Amino acid sequence: DRVRVTAILVPHGPVFPSFAFRFDTEYGSFTHSGDTAYSDNVVTLAQGSDLLVHEAIDLAAFAGAPAALLHHLAESHTDVAKVGSIAERAGVPVLALTHLAPVTVPDGTWESQAQTGYHGRVVVGTDLLTLPVKAGRQ
Repeated sequence: DRVRVTAILVPHGPVFPSFAFRFDTEYGSFTHSGDTAYSDNVVTLAQGSDLLVHEAIDLAAFAGAPAALLHHLAESHTDVAKVGSIAERAGVPVLALTHLAPVTVPDGTWESQAQTGYHGRVVVGTDLLTLPVKAGRQ
């Protein structure tokens, strides 16, 4: 009665099924992308959420990697430069990046690339990070 969970299919390369989830509570709502390539289903599910937690990969940082690996990464994950447009289209005020690869990319680079096409707040996720679902809540 206190939490409504909604799921939608997302593309994750050869892994099927793969889901994104939305959690609606009395305190607000957040959507979690799960592992996914760019997907309009995430935009649909996240419409009006207070927070979108989305995985991100920096494909440019994998330059020179074997073609098979690059293909797998591109069909299974979302390039960080495209994540902001998902949050913008969904009307989400806060975007938190998670499941980042490679880990050698500096936080400032993640943030600036995710800001492309997005006018909200970008947060680079870290272990044990907590975020209020609605602004002003702790």
